[in-house]
Amino acid sequence: MIDSQGSPIRLGKEIGRGGEGSVFEVEGVAGMAAKIYHQTPLSADQVEKLETMVSLWSEKIELISAWPSSLIYQVQGKPPCGFLLPRVVQARELHELYGSTNRRLHYPDAQWHHLVLAARNTAAAFEAFHAAGIAVGDVNQGNLLVDSQMCVRMIDCDSSQITSREKTFFCPVGTPHFTPPELQSKKLRDVYRTKNHDSFGLAVLIFHLLFIGRHPFAGRFRGQGDMSIEKAIAERRFAFSNCREETQMEPPPASLILADLPPQLAELFEQAFRAEEANGDVRPSARQWVEQLELLIKYRRTCDFDPLHIYFSQSQSCPWCRIEDQGGPSFFVPAEGVPTLSLKRVEQLDERINLLRIVEFTDLPPSRIDTPSMPLLKKLESPPKRTRVDHAAFALAAACGLCAIGIAWLPALAVGTLALFAAAGTLFFTSESQKRRKAVEDYQAWLSRTMNRLEEMAQRVARGHRKRVAEYAQAIEEFHHEIKNYRAEGDELRKILKQQGGTHKDDFLHKRMIRDNFRDVSGLTRAMVPMLESFGIDSAYDIDRLNLYGVPNLNAAATIGLLQWKDQVADQFVFKPDHGVTLKDLKQSEEYTTQRFKVTQARKVLMASTQLRQLADFGRSQLENTLTPFDDLSKQWRGVAKQLRDFQSKRPTVERLANSSPVTLICLVIGVPLACLFFYAVMH
Repeated sequence: MIDSQGSPIRLGKEIGRGGEGSVFEVEGVAGMAAKIYHQTPLSADQVEKLETMVSLWSEKIELISAWPSSLIYQVQGKPPCGFLLPRVVQARELHELYGSTNRRLHYPDAQWHHLVLAARNTAAAFEAFHAAGIAVGDVNQGNLLVDSQMCVRMIDCDSSQITSREKTFFCPVGTPHFTPPELQSKKLRDVYRTKNHDSFGLAVLIFHLLFIGRHPFAGRFRGQGDMSIEKAIAERRFAFSNCREETQMEPPPASLILADLPPQLAELFEQAFRAEEANGDVRPSARQWVEQLELLIKYRRTCDFDPLHIYFSQSQSCPWCRIEDQGGPSFFVPAEGVPTLSLKRVEQLDERINLLRIVEFTDLPPSRIDTPSMPLLKKLESPPKRTRVDHAAFALAAACGLCAIGIAWLPALAVGTLALFAAAGTLFFTSESQKRRKAVEDYQAWLSRTMNRLEEMAQRVARGHRKRVAEYAQAIEEFHHEIKNYRAEGDELRKILKQQGGTHKDDFLHKRMIRDNFRDVSGLTRAMVPMLESFGIDSAYDIDRLNLYGVPNLNAAATIGLLQWKDQVADQFVFKPDHGVTLKDLKQSEEYTTQRFKVTQARKVLMASTQLRQLADFGRSQLENTLTPFDDLSKQWRGVAKQLRDFQSKRPTVERLANSSPVTLICLVIGVPLACLFFYAVMH
């Protein structure tokens, strides 16, 4: 092959493969690679876009991206089949830095200020792109690589949106968890991407880095129904916002909060994720992020208790200690991978466990979902003026009385029958009488339909509450089991330690990432992975039934699938005493091993306690949310029932009973004379 200058290009081994093409080494050219497209010849638009990208190349762009520097041709004079680009080496995808497990494996020396620096460099890369008139478009954590020096470079740049000479080459794709609210669920192929759109994805990346993998829209929804990350984005429900009454979201446990950051930086996140304007540059620019992140790097301090805890210098206390004391994980550990332990930390955790109290799950008395009953008729102080229909009803009653006299004196039966026909005919055909019957019929039909709905809603509320109570009871049972393990001593403790398999098995489970293996987990989808990661579950090691109870929107199938997958991974572990055992491992005493187990177990118990409180709180809010429409409909039913009661109370009893329906009138007209005639015949 040859490049744009006609120089020969010899491809080496394949070093990467994607949906559009493969990336190869370039023999004899250090630091360069070649991307060759799978489908050739390329379209005229593709060729024009690549030519435009090559024309935009600059040293500044190459510093922060793998930007095309030259086109590649199989034959001179023919359409290009790929392009040359810088080869990014000794760098990994951005999510491997902010994810705790991967960071310990690939960036063992990285602490929080390194993540802040990576966030600053990410913002600087976006700033350089925007200055050159380039929109990233498909912002996601897989399109940025970061090395051990926290230098960030963008890859897959040929998917960016490029504008040149009044022609725009659009970015046809997007990643939902990084797509701004105004573009959620839209077909992006022909959407013009702006800096403001990019700024949303940039803010998500920065949030991931500062908040150790948490997604800004992954939290527990206090409203009714499930809240996926995509839906939360579309509705601007920033889970960490200080305006929780508006968002109705709670952040995951064991997380930083906005108060742990400088106020100006916290405000940028609010502006980025809660901005209402869909158009215009309303979100923070890349330059604003660079400035604030540089200040955060400058104004940082080291924890007095743990030197690995770095945080904003003006915070009143160390947020990482707070998270650990509440049962959260150690996000930052020494390079050898063993968290800092001390007698003080063990005592603090034990004291907190001794103070734990189980939160009672909210109750649902059966009377709370009783359906309303029809109110009794009320006696009016001043009866309304009698109408023709009322007089006809009284005449009907009198005619029935004459018919009754006819049992003894036949002429009275004849007169009563004629009067009965006349009065009934008036009630049957008069428009006012028909309106009364129709009004009662409409009231009763609506009340009957609504009562059926109320009964169905009551059953649904009861079923949902029973399900939540059962889940909570199971979580309580698991919680007590973990407490028992924490309290274990002597032979019982040694048995538990043996069952858990020790440090090497833990390391083995830590290396099996859910993100990389989600297709092997029955019931789990890619969209569920960020929610799991935001709740501290990113590897097989983190999968625990109690932990899974705390993850919103995780259905039973995915929960079972995760537990089964962990068992499958654990079954693959084989302990080899002659491999991977360091001198430090051999010197670890039983006392230290026990202490580490106690700390780990204590944190699990404390975190489970937090999740139980959240489950109880969630159960209460869900019950309130399901009862609200039931109460509203019950109130509406009572209102209509009261209207019917008031309407019926104004009618004379005789008219109300006789004129209840046409069938009643017909039965009276036919039935009363026949009955009286029958009794007359029997008596005479």
